[in-house]
Amino acid sequence: MHYKIKNNQVEFVFPVKRESLYLKGTFTNWQVDEAFRFENRKNGCQLIKKIDEVNKIGNSGFIEYVIWDDDVQAPVEIAPLQTGHYFNNQSNGGFNQLLFLNPPSQRQLQEISKASEQSFLIKNQIEQFASNSELANFRAVTGGQLKPGGLYRSYHPVTPSRSHHAELKTIEPLRQAAAMSLIEEHRIQSVVNLSDSEQVLVHAMASAPDSYYKRCWQHGHVYSVPVAYETVYFMSDCNQALNNDELGFQDGIRGLIRAIACSQGPYLVHCRLGSDRTGVMCAFLQLMAGASKQQIADNYLMTNQLGIGEYRSFRLLERALTAALGEACFSDGIDATTIYMKRLDISDKLIKQARTNLFS
Repeated sequence: MHYKIKNNQVEFVFPVKRESLYLKGTFTNWQVDEAFRFENRKNGCQLIKKIDEVNKIGNSGFIEYVIWDDDVQAPVEIAPLQTGHYFNNQSNGGFNQLLFLNPPSQRQLQEISKASEQSFLIKNQIEQFASNSELANFRAVTGGQLKPGGLYRSYHPVTPSRSHHAELKTIEPLRQAAAMSLIEEHRIQSVVNLSDSEQVLVHAMASAPDSYYKRCWQHGHVYSVPVAYETVYFMSDCNQALNNDELGFQDGIRGLIRAIACSQGPYLVHCRLGSDRTGVMCAFLQLMAGASKQQIADNYLMTNQLGIGEYRSFRLLERALTAALGEACFSDGIDATTIYMKRLDISDKLIKQARTNLFS
């Protein structure tokens, strides 16, 4: 480890003097930031930051970082790697170091190591998938009072997400085709699209071939509720949008409830991967229905079988929902979501209608 924690600070040290070293990680959105530049000291380099300045977890569920050499535009190689202290860097196939605010147990380190290994999994042959549903990340959302066959989630059925990935580009069209086929098979009536603004959706649909999804859109049954990955995970305690053509988290919830209340099921919720934005919004609906924490976790973690060289920890979802709804949301989701929606001035009429449409 290249850090130690004392009181409310983290001290990072590196045993070599260099002018070009930075700490780069989840807390800098993986950008070089002058506020995270190492300073030369007698025995090497040092950087001291407050815990609050670095306390932002990554896909592993823990704080992730690299020591970055800006002169060579690459992370400094850290060896030897300690089991459970590193995770897949999903942008370059290398490793990120993990920062633990509390000492991890051996069991926890083994779980992290196993998850990191899983995160490198690439499936690029149709035979590697147990079903079209697994290929398309398509599944029913269940738990609590949710109607059987009333709510589904999936990969984006129109826009490819991994078409430029050398190992995935050939299977991507098959993934879109599978998603489209399943939408029609389950006779989806209304779609909540979390990735595309109205403008983007209009442009995409104008050139898209005829499909069941396009016909849903033409009949006004595809609802644009665009939110960002960062918004649902790290900005769920406010209503600030990450980008100009997106919604803040609270407006995203308003749009989700309005879409469901004003349309008929079965419903489909999707973003690009059907993982993050879809995962958080579907978990909110599961909490509304009184689903258990285990049911929510099981549904969310199924995306890790997608085989795209990525991984998501349930800790991400847990942090997002507790930040928005409070620490008790998993023990009484119905009450927590009701209080939250009322705080957002969502009318009793809309809440009641959304529940009627979703619940048994």
